[in-house]
This record gives sequence, C-alpha cells and structure tokens, in this order.
Amino acid sequence: MGTSLSSIRKKKRSSQQHPSSATQVSSTGGTSSQEKTSSTIINGRSFHNTDSIYWLPNDDAENDRLVGQHFAMKSLFGGRNFNDKVLEYVDMGSQATKVLDCGCGPGTWIMDVATDYPSCQLTGIDLSDVFPTSIRPPNVTFEIGNVLTRLPYEDNTFDFINLRFFILALRVDEWAITLKELYRILKPGGIIESMECGQLKNGRDFTKDLANRVVVFMQSRDQDPFIHSKIPTHLKEAGFEPIETTVKDIYLGKSDSINREFLWDVINIYKSIKPYMAAQLNLQTDAEYDEFLNRLAIECQQEPQTMWDMSSTLARKPL
Repeated sequence: MGTSLSSIRKKKRSSQQHPSSATQVSSTGGTSSQEKTSSTIINGRSFHNTDSIYWLPNDDAENDRLVGQHFAMKSLFGGRNFNDKVLEYVDMGSQATKVLDCGCGPGTWIMDVATDYPSCQLTGIDLSDVFPTSIRPPNVTFEIGNVLTRLPYEDNTFDFINLRFFILALRVDEWAITLKELYRILKPGGIIESMECGQLKNGRDFTKDLANRVVVFMQSRDQDPFIHSKIPTHLKEAGFEPIETTVKDIYLGKSDSINREFLWDVINIYKSIKPYMAAQLNLQTDAEYDEFLNRLAIECQQEPQTMWDMSSTLARKPL
C-alpha cells in the first residue's frame, strides 16, 4: 500500500531539514520595497495577473513549495546549487562576477548561492515581487522584470545565468525569445544553466492517464510538455555552445528522503494547479479534488513506480 497524502505531509514536516531551510521560509514574507505587481485570486489562491501563461500561484503556500523544491533539487544533484563545471568558466569568488537568477521566485536559490559565494554580485528577477526583504545577504538584489519584454540590463552584463522550471511559464514560440534575450545580457564566455522537468512517466494506468491529460492540456495552451529534452537544441539555435546535459531520474515510490521530497513536490504542484486541472479531470467539488490528490499520492508509490525526470543543460556564450 502507498502512503496517503496526510502521511506524506506529516513526514515532510518531520523530515531532516537543510540548515538554512527554516530561514529561507521565514524570509519570504513581507512587502517588497518595489511597486507590487497585480494578482488575481482564484479558488483562494493568488495568481499572476499579467499576460504570462504561467500556471502556478504566487502566494505564500507556493513559495513554501518552491523552497522545498530547491533543496530537493540540490540534493538530487549531489548537494550542489549548480553544475561544478560552471567554476571552470566563472570565478565565483570575484567581486566583479555578476550572476542572474531569471524567474527567481522567493529567491531561495540565489540566497543559498550568495551564502556560498559572498563576494560575487547576485541579482534575482521575477514577474512577482515575492522576494525576501528583511533577511538578505549584502551581495543580493531583487528586481521585477519580464524576460519576454526585454530585461533592464545592458548587453553583456552577466557572467552566469540560472534558468529553472519555465516549462509552465512559456509558450512554444516564447522559448526562442527568452533564450535570445538571455544571450544578449550574458557576457561572451559566460555560462547559462537551464533546469527543466519532464512529465510523469511509467506507473499504473491512473498516473499514465493523468500525464497524458497534462500533455494534451499543455498543447492546447501552445506549451511544450517535452521541452526538457529540447533545451540543448534551443540553446544552440539561440547562439549558445552546449557544454553538458545531465538527466536525473526520480522514483516517486522510493522511501528515501530525496524521492520523498519530490513526491511531496508533485502532490503540491497538482494542488497548486487545481484551477486548471479540476476541469480537465471533471472534478466538481473541493472534496473530489482532495480525493484525487490523495489517490495520486498513493498511486505514485505503487509498482510499477511512477518516475519523473529532471534535466540540467549547461551552455556557453562564445567568446
């Protein structure tokens, strides 16, 4: 038998935490000093009220999920915030080095990197101002911006750009726009690392059907559900030189701490996208959707195990 959703939540709360995770969670609240972006409330959750097609909310519950996802990703990739090969091209110990986290959300990745590398200058940019305000290293700044309408930086500004989980944020034709804009602001010889997830795969009929419904819905919204496997090609078409692609498999039925964290992440992603998925699943009430989430948690742990892929691609702007 698989573990229920309520049990996963209890284990999530009592699981071993990374040293700075509690600080990160508590630092995401408060009002930004910058002009606040507008939001719209759907089913009690706050979503971007912009032209963005992004599915996920921008509220405190989503920020908590992103914090947990960050540390799960860090553990999955060997306790590192980025590919070690970045250090072969970028001097992260230099005060002259500039790093951009594009789509930074609550800033967990950039705050973690700033702790490891206190000399370089780090900037986080996002559509929504959910940035930390009271707890922030001196080498970190946050700004509101949209990569699709040009970012507020000169050409050749950054040495390293981090780009993660834009799969639900961009339409098919917007990937080329995004990567060309990041190419513009990256210095010659600079590095970009893109991390994207695939779709749920394998598993029993329940999870296979769910994954197929997500694929069909994404395609109806002109989004690419399999973008993670195409990132190297898109980077090359934008002018970058691909260096390395690493793919990690996550087994949602395994009971170790890393895979358990990702099971929690998957369930909370589906919880967050309820305004979109309820209609696709023909679920009419909150109780029906809660039962779906509970069944999903159990089904993901059955044999054959449901899997989830994470793909990291490192590329360089030519000198």
